[in-house]
Amino acid sequence: MGQTVTDVGLEKVENKRELKKHAATIHCSNTLSLLQRKVTNALLFHAYKELMLKEEHEITVKQLCRLIGYNGNNHAVIKDALKGLISTVIEWNLIDDKTGNENWTASSILASVSLEGPLCYFAYSPRMKQLLHSPSMFGKIDLVIQSRFRSSYGLALYENCIRYRGLPNTKWFDMELFKKLMGVPAGKYDIFRDFKKRVLDKAVDEVNTYSDLIISCEYQKEGRKVLRVRFSLKDRARKTRLGQPRAQLDGTQDSLFAKLNTIFELSVEQVEQVMSEYDAQFISDKIAVIEESKAFKEGRVENLPGYLLSALKNNYQAKKPKATIVNLQDARQEHEIKDWVQQIEQVRQQFVQEREKAIQETIANLTIVEKANFMAEFYKQNEMAINTVLKLQRNKYNQETVVESPQVKALLRQFAMRELDNLELQSLEEFIARQDESTRDSWQKLKSFDPEHAVLRLE
Repeated sequence: MGQTVTDVGLEKVENKRELKKHAATIHCSNTLSLLQRKVTNALLFHAYKELMLKEEHEITVKQLCRLIGYNGNNHAVIKDALKGLISTVIEWNLIDDKTGNENWTASSILASVSLEGPLCYFAYSPRMKQLLHSPSMFGKIDLVIQSRFRSSYGLALYENCIRYRGLPNTKWFDMELFKKLMGVPAGKYDIFRDFKKRVLDKAVDEVNTYSDLIISCEYQKEGRKVLRVRFSLKDRARKTRLGQPRAQLDGTQDSLFAKLNTIFELSVEQVEQVMSEYDAQFISDKIAVIEESKAFKEGRVENLPGYLLSALKNNYQAKKPKATIVNLQDARQEHEIKDWVQQIEQVRQQFVQEREKAIQETIANLTIVEKANFMAEFYKQNEMAINTVLKLQRNKYNQETVVESPQVKALLRQFAMRELDNLELQSLEEFIARQDESTRDSWQKLKSFDPEHAVLRLE
């Protein structure tokens, strides 16, 4: 029922109610209702700091309702949801680092719960606490975003995608397993077109409407039968509003479409993607920034489509006219910002090196059979890209050495991060937290001054 995973936990990020949820509790098969999923995440968020210190935790019913975005007064439904969590069992497999043996464990989500007046007391089993507490593999779930979802299928899909944020797509899920992960009861929607119409399409639409991700489905088929599914992932543009149907967000205008396609040389598919992710006014503003740039006016932009996509992604701003009088305070601040950026860039390079080392070590530690299967699947999924590298750089790489090319290395890195459940990677922000006080200080100052600065993110 559960998947082979490592461990996870939780953190608060500034004012965000953000939960780091263990991959096993995300990638597990169950038939939790929407309310039960929300309650599960809210209780863990509330209890995490004292998870290993207290046998029993408490929260007011009003607090719980606020965390899940429930505005009703019928607390009986909350009670029913809590009862369901006691009877829902999660199974998971962990690999023992010393012996290499696979250990099977099972536990109910909640061990006990009690409602006494306005207070709710709840407890986790010792095994569940161990699973939930250690942060190494996780999916970050924003409780504000989860409160917007209207179906358990939509929230289940969001949870199963969010772990892969920062990658171009999720891993491939076998259809039978994926139906279980979505909480579809056995024997229901056995015909794929029914599953797609009743579950998958609606869940994808909810994720694209209510969450901070934009996703789309890809299928692997054998004849007409769909065997596996995965999802391409993109962060929603920060300038678009959540909670509106995508049709309202697109704001497609013929003139803008034509300009993107002809002047900025985007393909039709790229134009459609851009206009589905960004507000029309936001796109027009970035076009204006580019058209006012000196390089554009002088015809020196070699990659116009890439320039526009970068302007959209990084929110380019028009350059301010140079002041005739130098403002010493502004000059001093600009110098400080450069120092912050330079210091963080150095740490980013160390972070990338450590991440590469962790990926290489994880692949090297696979058994001979596991590694052979892993590489065979990698070559199969990336055959077209690898053949392109071999064709364009045939004097530099051959079939045996092509994996050393930067392009193929990047593909292998993404594939490993997506497919290896025992790969333990930390985020850039977690890596920064381990650095000296000066580096942490530069990070926080730059984050406060310009939270959207590119150096703070790592795709």
